Amino acid sequence: MKNNKGARGLSREAIAEEALALMEEGGDSGFTIRKLAARMGYDPMSILYHFKSKDGVLRAMADRMEGQIRPAPPDRPWRGRMRHLADQYRSLALRYPNSFWLMQKFLHTGHADFLHMEMVHGALTEAGINERDIPALCLGWYGCITGLAVGETGGLIRPAEAVDMAEVADLPEKTYPLLKKAMPLYNDLAPSTVFSLSVEVFLDGIRERSKLQGD
Repeated sequence: MKNNKGARGLSREAIAEEALALMEEGGDSGFTIRKLAARMGYDPMSILYHFKSKDGVLRAMADRMEGQIRPAPPDRPWRGRMRHLADQYRSLALRYPNSFWLMQKFLHTGHADFLHMEMVHGALTEAGINERDIPALCLGWYGCITGLAVGETGGLIRPAEAVDMAEVADLPEKTYPLLKKAMPLYNDLAPSTVFSLSVEVFLDGIRERSKLQGD
């Protein structure tokens, strides 16, 4: 073990990066400050010296992921900028399937997150959304794109499997006619299609909302 003085020479970024690696290897249930410290060759108090608490480490991990997102060029139309950000979040979730849930844990994670939120506020303003509605739609937007990404990495958003098909096939036709008819389409459904269509519908809703506010 290195001493605390040496530990205080560590950068927060290095700790957050190592914490992400640990989370990806063992998931949330396998993540502890003690394990992180042992992995880095320090004692737990050395890690807490930088972050004060486990939540501080988790927030730094989320901000580390957030910093990998690159916003679209500012000269793109508002819809293109929003769609670009959505696609970046999905790519990030696929890169960090065991850690991405942290993006839903905090209202904001730090400087990188603020930059993306500024872009979203600008895009919603450009779309014609009333200033009073922007905070609600900003959070709704993040809830949409991160929720879709978590659903995909967690196993909710996937093609139907044989066991799913069989269970629906056993349902009474009279009670579930629409579900039984549609079930073969679930069998061929790609997660990327779910993500893309859902994001586009959300963006359509923003456009229609702005039209109502302009009337």
